[in-house]
Amino acid sequence: MRTLAELKFFSQKKLTGRYGLTIGVTLTIFACDLLLSVLVEYIVPPKSIALFVAYECVIFLLDLLLGMLLSGQTYLYMNILYDRQAAFSDLKQGFIEHPEKAMMLQLPFAVSATIATAPLQLYQFFFYESRNRDLLFWCMVIAMAGLIAQIVLSLVFSQVYYLLHDFPERRVPELFGASAKLMRGHIGQYFLLLVSYIPWLLISAMLFFIPALFIMSQMNAAQTAFYQRLMSGHDRRTGSSL
Repeated sequence: MRTLAELKFFSQKKLTGRYGLTIGVTLTIFACDLLLSVLVEYIVPPKSIALFVAYECVIFLLDLLLGMLLSGQTYLYMNILYDRQAAFSDLKQGFIEHPEKAMMLQLPFAVSATIATAPLQLYQFFFYESRNRDLLFWCMVIAMAGLIAQIVLSLVFSQVYYLLHDFPERRVPELFGASAKLMRGHIGQYFLLLVSYIPWLLISAMLFFIPALFIMSQMNAAQTAFYQRLMSGHDRRTGSSL
């Protein structure tokens, strides 16, 4: 079993000559997310509580649609790590292969993200001038609960999109269950893997975030290598596929 340092080095080697491709995909997903968010805010400006609810609902639906892009990105990195042909067109795989499952896999992440952001946005838009400390406190409590849920879900269910492409015949609840089973005993390692990139991302902020494009590619590749390691370890322990 590789250490985290060896896993990161292995995944970086796989990226040799592929950074243009992976950075292009990262920028495409970021641009789609940003443009759609700006467009929604322009079409449904949260100027009243009713419009705010409509705005949050549309953002929630867009978050679900993001699942298809994440599925395509996962497929791309799996091709890179498994030495298969990889191309920018892999991104559309999320729209072709079980897009409904890709969106449903995004559901718990979208719900937790909404809980983490909506209360404080609501306070900022409509109650900031009132200086109601009790309301602010409860908004912060709800937002913190959503943030904690988001972190926990992103760790326990971190493998769902990889599993979707390896086991496309499985139902969504089975994919969630398989991810939780794979991550049992490995959540700490996965968390440390993600945290190890934070210092580099902070440094990139001082360089106009340009290095972050390379760091995100390395991070995604390392996450895919982590899945590869989990699967090989599971097969050795059980003698069967997941």
